[in-house]
Amino acid sequence: MSRLVVTKAHGTAARQGEGTPVSELSLHAIRRVLDGGIPPTLCSVSADGIPHVNLLSHVEYVDASHVALTFQFFNHSRENILATRRASLMVEDPCTGGSLALRLRYLRTETEGPVFERLRAKLAGIAAHTGMEHVFRLRGADIYEVLSIALLQSGALLATLQPRCDLAAGARAVSARLAECAELAQLPQVAMDGLRRDLAVNHAILWLLDEQHQSLYALASMGYAQQGIGAELALAEAGLVGVAVREGVALRIGHMARMYRYGRTLHQMACDQGLAGGQPIALPGLATPCSQLAMPLRARGKTVGALLVESDSDQFFGYDDEDALAVLCAQLAQALVALQSAELEAEAPLLPKDARIAAPPKLGAPLCLRYFARDGTVFIDGQYLIKGVAGAILWKIAGDAQRHGRRDFSTRELRLAGSALGLPDVQDNLGVRLLLLQRRLADWGGPLQIRKLRRGCYELVSERALRLEAADGKSG
Repeated sequence: MSRLVVTKAHGTAARQGEGTPVSELSLHAIRRVLDGGIPPTLCSVSADGIPHVNLLSHVEYVDASHVALTFQFFNHSRENILATRRASLMVEDPCTGGSLALRLRYLRTETEGPVFERLRAKLAGIAAHTGMEHVFRLRGADIYEVLSIALLQSGALLATLQPRCDLAAGARAVSARLAECAELAQLPQVAMDGLRRDLAVNHAILWLLDEQHQSLYALASMGYAQQGIGAELALAEAGLVGVAVREGVALRIGHMARMYRYGRTLHQMACDQGLAGGQPIALPGLATPCSQLAMPLRARGKTVGALLVESDSDQFFGYDDEDALAVLCAQLAQALVALQSAELEAEAPLLPKDARIAAPPKLGAPLCLRYFARDGTVFIDGQYLIKGVAGAILWKIAGDAQRHGRRDFSTRELRLAGSALGLPDVQDNLGVRLLLLQRRLADWGGPLQIRKLRRGCYELVSERALRLEAADGKSG
């Protein structure tokens, strides 16, 4: 966690090493105090001199001279500000209780654009934690010029949060290793290892977006009792990370008023044959996160997923974390898209026919795969494994292995069978869906695995004979 260094400022000057002179306070230097660990107080005055005070959820830092406040209701504060174009804002440091007063001049209200979208997304993220989704509706982003910043008491303490590590150097190190990844399968582990080793982040989940079904699925995680690879989450139930994906902006909350819970919906399956639906893959995540930062992964104008980092400490992530992760997530998203394209375009001729016949599996009870074509769900020996395109891929290659004794397959073949696998026409993400299946099988640790032979060519490895059962009653 960041280390707290408390310094003191007196009047308009301070001795070296004692703090920041009031005259040198900048909006950039105090931006972490704007996040709303203690709700900011807005004071306005009517044209005839009657004051009005109300609390805000947070203040949005725009740049070194401007902030944005939410316009949700036409109340006394907004009426006063439109009349006088002046307001005063008091913010408190949650670490020391020191207070700052910002004198503001109202400039305009924006109803579209990056500031509005970012503020709307953050408001929605806060609403997701407080159960106020239907009440918190942003009508506009009010832009203010900051005319002055002042300490409210002489000798007040100013706190500086020293980074828990050198974030710039850490981001540079992780970036260098991501750039060296030549295979799609390397990216998730390199990213997770880099977060822990170089950025001192101990809990993270890499989510990928299934745009067709408006859901997220976990490709990698770290710091949890269960990795949860293959766990799925409806975008509408994904809270902070869901909002970050929908709006395409970073969201950071470090003062959660109550525990955030993912929507945990059991897999509902119509099983006319009486098969129980079973439990889904356990979602990774902290039981009581106090800080979360959700960063969308965007590449070539599209959001392809998100990285969620979290901590059980308040105010764990700051603006510098957001800046560092923004750079890394942009690179990670581009690498995911580029490497999976290279994987699909790779020349992958099939092995010679005599080499493609699999060796007989070891003796033992057959491994039973049951498949539900409706949503691509696969059960292995009665236990839920995976669903969707990844499940359809497993069913196809298992069927080829059983019918033709053929265990190898190529990504090109899967692409040609795209419609049968349920792949959408646009942004099918076949490469990462195959990677998800491979990682899910490895996490499961059973006798059925996928091994990569070379770029674009893989092999299904099974220690037991396969018995395939379709949900329509047809067995293989």
